[in-house]
Amino acid sequence: MTYPSPGYPRSGWRGEGWAAVLLVLLALLLAGCPQQDAGEAPAAPPRDVDRSAGAFTETDPWILTTTDRNAARGNHGIFLGNGRLGATFGPDGGAGPDSVCYVAGVYTDEERIAPAPRWNRLELPAELTAGPYAQTLDMKRGILVTKMGRVTVTAFVSPGYGVIHVEGAPLPPLPALETPGAWVRVPLPAADAERRSLYELRDRSDPLALSVEQEPAPFDKGWTRSIRLLPRSALKSAEPVRFDYLRELERHTTLWAQRWKSDIIIEGDPEAQQLVHSLMFNLLSSVRPGAADSIPPETWAGDFYKGHIFWDAEVWMFPALLAQHPDLARSVLDYRYNRLPEARRRARAAGYAGADFPWESAQSGRETVGGAFSKGRHVTAGVGWAHWQYWLATQDKVWLAQRGWPVLSAVADFWASRAKQNPQTGTFDVRDVTGPDENRGAVDNNTYTNALARYCLRAAGEAAKVLGKPANPRWAGVAKRITLPFDKANHRYLARAGDEGEKTKQADGELLLYPARLPMDDRTARATFDFHAERPIKNGPAMTASIHALIAARLGRAQEAERSFRDAYRPFVRGPFLQFSEKRSLDRCYFATGAGGVLQSVLYGFGGLDWDAWDENKMPVIKPTLPPGWKKLTITGIRRGPATYTLTATPDGGTLRPQKGP
Repeated sequence: MTYPSPGYPRSGWRGEGWAAVLLVLLALLLAGCPQQDAGEAPAAPPRDVDRSAGAFTETDPWILTTTDRNAARGNHGIFLGNGRLGATFGPDGGAGPDSVCYVAGVYTDEERIAPAPRWNRLELPAELTAGPYAQTLDMKRGILVTKMGRVTVTAFVSPGYGVIHVEGAPLPPLPALETPGAWVRVPLPAADAERRSLYELRDRSDPLALSVEQEPAPFDKGWTRSIRLLPRSALKSAEPVRFDYLRELERHTTLWAQRWKSDIIIEGDPEAQQLVHSLMFNLLSSVRPGAADSIPPETWAGDFYKGHIFWDAEVWMFPALLAQHPDLARSVLDYRYNRLPEARRRARAAGYAGADFPWESAQSGRETVGGAFSKGRHVTAGVGWAHWQYWLATQDKVWLAQRGWPVLSAVADFWASRAKQNPQTGTFDVRDVTGPDENRGAVDNNTYTNALARYCLRAAGEAAKVLGKPANPRWAGVAKRITLPFDKANHRYLARAGDEGEKTKQADGELLLYPARLPMDDRTARATFDFHAERPIKNGPAMTASIHALIAARLGRAQEAERSFRDAYRPFVRGPFLQFSEKRSLDRCYFATGAGGVLQSVLYGFGGLDWDAWDENKMPVIKPTLPPGWKKLTITGIRRGPATYTLTATPDGGTLRPQKGP
């Protein structure tokens, strides 16, 4: 769904608008990042006290709270969502001055996420809100409660509604909400307009509409405002819904109780426990069953990246959901499946077979960025990798045949044609691609890109065996001889051809160990990780440290893993509600990519979960590595095929056992 742009500036450092200033920014970036001594152990940077003040002051694993109206809440506010409707909330429990509201999948003509009317805007009498103040996010129940003087505001976004319930203040007139570029208000009779307003999309061929309704609660218990999505065809016939606040609240809290049956329980570290609940709460608020919208880097809580879909979705967020919520993780894959025809067209236009997914895309599935960024072909390998991970976790053969195979085989065909045999070496080169170190620009034979392409080629061959389908004979040949730059003298893999150990924007060469899982002996793994772990610039995005924690844990380095784990979140959380920022020095929230990375470090690092090591005929051996001080890690609700498992890890080892009951 695309609509006229409301005229926002086209910002975003991954996309267009940066090409003209990239070199200047890079110079400034590197100038402020002094080299670390080669022998010095990496230390977690100090917390930015001004930005993270109030974080982790409470120890309740489920409650985030403050008595400070001016406490940090990130740049937009506290995010609540249901995977379709997302909104942010400020100090008064409604929309703050910079709060946003979005409907997943609704974009402008320029393919930027389109703002929706801010239905949660409140205008409460100052004389009633003066006095004691407390705002509390109950993550276990999924509700935000704000108490101000004599007024209490309860907010939540359930599967069917966005809801604000106010007690202690009189019912006000329904405000005339802003109508951003994509939306227009539908005229209503005066009697109806007192209690509800309707909004439709400017593109009258689009079937989506919004209804905002307001009414007093029964028994003089305040008043409620709600928003719901409905089909445009129902606008003329739709009657106001008699909203049952208590019933909807019960449905909502019951849903969250069901979700939290799949939990991550940490004994011995209250800070980490509160953190993982916060991270998972925000990811779960970004997706819904049956959706196909994927997850943008800022989820549905910001538009710095225009609501576009990047490699962040498959490589950073998808695995964090896959272990315990495969039905929700599938939204990421279905987004790609639905845009497979455009990916095929893109590959064909460039002279290649199969399907090549864009570096940055929105509703249409077309590439929305140019220059070196558009050469980040590892995004296509990440799509194939995620599809095979889903099969390994779910063992859903029907899905593999109908949805997984079309994507995975097309990705493999692309790499089999994209890699060209070098007549001098006989190996297959992949030239002119941008790797995860985006500051480097296009290079030849980025090792992570090639290794993940190799993974996809082999996975497609395995999928063919499972389904009894013929495999492209080129898959195995290219996978076996794809170029993987290696430093024989130091027994380590390089990041690319000609790699001289320069600083990188973020993790690159170390990604060979995870997610690419390039087979290598222990000596090579340690040498490769040690070479690359020191290279990312210190003020890079909130993605690198989490993957370092995961890999260090898999290498059995508990103290190093813990340092990286703390560095993955402490510089980035904002205030008592643990809003996650992409940058140390900026408030750019909510950065779901970073949240997914930290969760992966717990699931696949400390917990030792590994889909590739799970043989279909026997339980895998769990090799956890817990941070010092952690007494026990329990991960419940792990889904593998039709069964559910509980992983238990202690400093002495780990077990994975079938879970009894529902």
